[in-house]
Order: sequence, then C-alpha cells, then structure tokens
Amino acid sequence: MSGRRLVLLTSLVAVALSACATDSGVATVAANQSDGDPFTLPNETLAPDEPDTTGPDPTVAPADTVPGRADELLNFGAEKQPRPYDEFLVNALNDVEVFWSEQYPLLYGEPFEPLTGGIYAGYPERSDPIPGCGPDSETSYDELVFFAAFYCPDGDFMAYDDGDEGLLVTLVDAFGPSVMGVVLAHEYGHAIQERAGILAEGPPTIYTEQQADCFSGAWVARAVRGEAPGVTLTDADIRAGLIALIQVRDPIGVDQLEPGGHGTGFDRVGAFQVGFSDGPARCAEIIDDPLPLMPNTLRANGNPNGNAPFGYDPAASPNGQMPGLVIADLNEYWTSILGGAADPFTEIDVVPFEDPSDVECDSLVGDPDVGALLCSDTGVVYFDEVKARDRYDQFGDFALGYMLGDAFSEAAQQSLGSPLEGEDRVLINDCLTGAWVSSLVPDANGATPRNAVIEAGDLDEAIQIALTVGDPGTNDDVLGSPFEKIASFRKGVLDGVPACQAMLED
Repeated sequence: MSGRRLVLLTSLVAVALSACATDSGVATVAANQSDGDPFTLPNETLAPDEPDTTGPDPTVAPADTVPGRADELLNFGAEKQPRPYDEFLVNALNDVEVFWSEQYPLLYGEPFEPLTGGIYAGYPERSDPIPGCGPDSETSYDELVFFAAFYCPDGDFMAYDDGDEGLLVTLVDAFGPSVMGVVLAHEYGHAIQERAGILAEGPPTIYTEQQADCFSGAWVARAVRGEAPGVTLTDADIRAGLIALIQVRDPIGVDQLEPGGHGTGFDRVGAFQVGFSDGPARCAEIIDDPLPLMPNTLRANGNPNGNAPFGYDPAASPNGQMPGLVIADLNEYWTSILGGAADPFTEIDVVPFEDPSDVECDSLVGDPDVGALLCSDTGVVYFDEVKARDRYDQFGDFALGYMLGDAFSEAAQQSLGSPLEGEDRVLINDCLTGAWVSSLVPDANGATPRNAVIEAGDLDEAIQIALTVGDPGTNDDVLGSPFEKIASFRKGVLDGVPACQAMLED
C-alpha cells in the first residue's frame, strides 16, 4: 500500500494491558458504569468564542433535524460477528456527526460536510472488500490489523479492526465499549482536518494526532454531560479512555516529530484532557499552537531496557537502583527548593515495610493506595515494598517515582505551610510531584541540574499509577479522580512549582 494517504489510530505497538482495567463485557448502549456521578463540566458545549447571535445560525443544523446515518455509513460485511459494542458504536457515530454539524461552522466558518465514504469493519472472515487507500484497490486484513484503525482522505472513509485478536477488541474486552467512542471520535477528527484543509498543508503527524485526540476529548465531554442521545458515559468510561490512549502510545525510542509519530501516553492523555476541559475551539488552535511534548527517545548512556534494577543504592553500578535513585534525588531537589523556607525542608529517611503492622507512627499522612506515607511527627516516609515491587514489575521503574514523589510532596506542603485539606491537598501533591519530575527532563544536550534523569516512558509509568488510585468518581471529592490527578500532575510537569503554588493560593 505504498504511496497512500491515511491517518492512523496508532502505529504498531506492544500492548501491555494493565490490571487497572474497568469491567468488561457490557452489552448495552451505555458503556461501563461507575458510581453514576457525572464529571463537573463547563455548561458550554459550543466554542467559547462563537459569535453572539440572537437567532438560529442558518449554517448549523439543529441536532433534532440531523438524521442518524450510522446504519448507512457502517459497512459490517456479511460475516461479521455481533460485538457488545456494536449498538454503542452506532449511537456514538450518530452523535459525532451531530456534534460536528454544530461545531464545524463555528470553528471553520463554512457548512459541515458529513463523511461520504463509509466506515468498514475488518476481520479475517470478511469476503466483501475494504477500499484501498491510495493506489491499491483494497485494504487487506493483514494491513488493517497493523494499523488498528485509520481514516483515508482518498475516498473519505474509515476502517477499523473488528477481529477477535485485534487491538481494539482486546482493548474493549479489558476496558469496555467506551474505547470505541474514543477511537471513532479520534478518527472523525482526521476527517475534520481533511475538510478544513489541514491535511493538505502537511503539518507534522504529531500535531494532527494531538488535534484528533483533543477533538475526541471534546466529544467525550459532550457525551458525559448527557448531550449525546443514546450514549451514556461516566467516570469509569473516562478512565477507560485514558488507559486506552496510554496503550496506543508510540513505542519507546520513537521521535514524536518523525513522520507517523503519535506521542507518548503522557502527550496523548494531555491532548485528550485539553479537549475535554477546554472544548473544540482550543483543539482547532493546536496545529498553529501545539501542546508541549515530552521526550520519548533514550539517552545515549541510558539503560537499554529503560528500567534500573530494584534496590536502594543510588550509586550501584552501572546506573543506580530504584527506588534508591528517586529517594536521593527527591531529597536533593526539595532541599534545594525549600531549604530556605520558614519551615525548611530537611532530608527524609525512607523505611520500607511489607506488613502495615510494622509501621510505627500515630500521624501518618497520605493515601495508602499510593503506597508511600509520611509520618508528620518524625518526617519519616514509610514505603510499601509489596505494592512497589508489583508496580515495578507491571508498569516499570518510574512507578516508584510517583509513589515516593507523593509522600515527599506532602512534606513539601508542610514546609510551605499549606492550609489545605482533603482533595485539594492531595491534588497539590500530584502537582508538586510533577514539578519534581519536570526538573528531571533532560535539556537538548541530555543534561539535568542533578545526576538523575527520567528515561523515555517514565512519565507514562507515573500516570498509570495515577489511574489506579484516587476517587471512583469526580464528585466523591476525597482523593481526586484519576482524571483530576493526571491533570494536576501534568500541570506540575509542564509549569513547575510556581503553578502548584498558585493552585495552593487559589
């Protein structure tokens, strides 16, 4: 299929499904349910800078007059097996087109043109051909399974892998049908780019992918608000979507700015969250004003497999052990940042434990699910080594960085005299942990102010831990939902300690 133009969900990736998957097997139109609490969102659905009009816009078709075309567009083929997500997919597609019939004229100043070429489900047994993208007359299943899903400007159609062993079915089995809504909205975002002339301009792939992830987040926010008839999404579904985006990140070592780059899990989750929180108007700006990117290529002297050995010696040959490296660097960082505070930060001892009954402290602060707790009376951090070893094996070495960073951030808040309690305080810890992480990102020469440095993939490991802890729903307001925790962590990574202090003062 050389010479074609297509826009992909993902490059070839190694999918490591995490144990934090939501329940699967939901066979209703709604995706997985959590506690039923919706996200608290802005009331505005449309672009915030839309023109102020007192009458109907003749270029925007009201939602109740836009026909549902999913049955017409979806080409399942004669041999397709029914999937639990099929009805959800139909309703999601119907509403994605309603969404763009409303939004496209506001963002791009011209009427919306719906998809013309259809959406094809691919699977090994399919006898009806799927069109080719470019000079080839058709797309084989072997090609489709490599791409998982794509949009083809030549023919204005989409195709997705519906095979039993394919990436999408695997993700749906693990995380629920909402994954298909995230994927569909992402690919439809590429169709919007074609209509707006963006793809013809040839921007770097990473920016078109950021924008498609952002558009997907904007539509998901609409569904969570209850504005998408026939589609019900809740906190668990947003969590599932974020997990799925992490699973389809670029492999470690891929430069995001190379053709075909999609971004790290950190990048992809961030773009989705921007769309979810800020709406499609911000997404439309991304090509000219892209979101920050985190490095995804290993240092020349980095550990080939990206993980340091588990242990407590930061000076062990050749590159130190984890969490020893993290403990040493957290002490060095926070002492340098807050050593001159009114209540100076002092070096913290970390005591591993396997049985909680071995912890001797009457003033533990922190979330036991995170696995690192500060004893506020003594300044000692107690570190759950059982959780740490499990997460090290499951996610990678920098999962330990998030765990310990959270406890050290609690000590930093004490040094700063933070008056916050409850969820607000926990989310500042996430931000401060991100601020510490930002200091480990190497500069263009591969250097950082201290000896430690994050490797490619470390940020993705950290945010996977954030997805496993916290409140089940945004309205629980105890520890912060995974969505809120990642947003605070990203704020610290991108904007540093000043941004966290601003949060503390708000």
